[in-house]
Amino acid sequence: MGPSRTHARAGSADVAVVLEGTYPYAVGGVSTWLDGLIRASPDVSFGVCHLYAGQRPGAGAFERPSNVVWHTDLRLPDALDAIDPDELAAQLPSCDVVHALSTGFAGLVGRAVKRQRGVPLVVTEHGVYWHEVEQGAPELETGLRVLGADVSGGNPCASRAGWVDWFKDAARQAFAAADVVTTVTAANLPLQAAVGFERAVVIPNGVTPPGTHGPLSSRELAALDASARLDASFRVVYLGRVTPLKDVHTLIRALARLLAAVPGARLHLVGPTDDAGYAASCRALADRLGVRERVHLTGTQPSALWLRHADAVVLASRSEAEPLALLEAMAHGVACVAPDVGGIRALIGGPDPAGIVVESPADALPGALAAPLADALALLAADPDERMRLAKAGRRRVEGRTVAAVAARYREIYGALALGA
Repeated sequence: MGPSRTHARAGSADVAVVLEGTYPYAVGGVSTWLDGLIRASPDVSFGVCHLYAGQRPGAGAFERPSNVVWHTDLRLPDALDAIDPDELAAQLPSCDVVHALSTGFAGLVGRAVKRQRGVPLVVTEHGVYWHEVEQGAPELETGLRVLGADVSGGNPCASRAGWVDWFKDAARQAFAAADVVTTVTAANLPLQAAVGFERAVVIPNGVTPPGTHGPLSSRELAALDASARLDASFRVVYLGRVTPLKDVHTLIRALARLLAAVPGARLHLVGPTDDAGYAASCRALADRLGVRERVHLTGTQPSALWLRHADAVVLASRSEAEPLALLEAMAHGVACVAPDVGGIRALIGGPDPAGIVVESPADALPGALAAPLADALALLAADPDERMRLAKAGRRRVEGRTVAAVAARYREIYGALALGA
């Protein structure tokens, strides 16, 4: 797609992106993915439709790219099961292609835009909605918390099962309407097949190659949270939102176990703490475990600097697709430790691994993953040569996996659909 259409119709976007609870207000994988796609596609004009529940979002976390020609925020009703996609879709400005970044509410709105205006629809799945809810997540990969009406009849288990069914049905509707469905990892394909769809195109995530490697300068170090300047024999970094879906409690429990073998270890939780209640529970847990001085919630910080300062990057997520945090760590040459969920094993495991994949205990109590995570981190702390081997493998694996390459794939899709419309 080129700029001629954009200039011909002022205010019309080549592509309208519909998403929830993320860009441009929240830092995270989906937001970073979209910001990279837009900036790597200067010849495509974009509109951004941000759906949100509850309180109106505040200031944006991303500077608006020049090729974003319109942006609208649409509030979902408090009773989310009573959403009217047609009413929301009618509020979007003009576009030639609509691209929904999930199959949930965004997918339903994208479907309605196609039905109302006859424009082609692309649906991309990062995390799989119904699966995340089934796994117990109180919020979704898109950052949206399910705040809608209780459909349980007094039974909380029935309420969760009801939402799982609701999101499965929403996925079926979005898939049926879509001209193209993409996903970021082959690990999502069986989950999509479980709701009757088997034609998704896998377009793995990309990463911007780091321009600088090596230790931080004193100026760079001063730009980070004060905890970065504290002594540490082994610095463990988590990059991501501090939310229940990412199971940050398990990371804190793992750090408490790790300190028995590596007394000088520190855990830095680098990412948004806008879920204030959960962030407070993380601090309270660290206090109860006696590790408060070794656990640091930094808030949003420059991830590239933290990756140059880290000895290992860790995740404990209940659900993942293909985590950008791990891709970024690999590009920076940092060994990773993460559970076997979503596309993580394919990303960092197997022959010539870039990290240690920890088996997720089946039907285990909360925090059961802490012990194997701690063991894997202790192994890396004790063996710098192994860390280096994993780091070098990570760099090899991400060669050619760039944001520009991902954007080129989507520009091809947009162009083909717009020409065929």
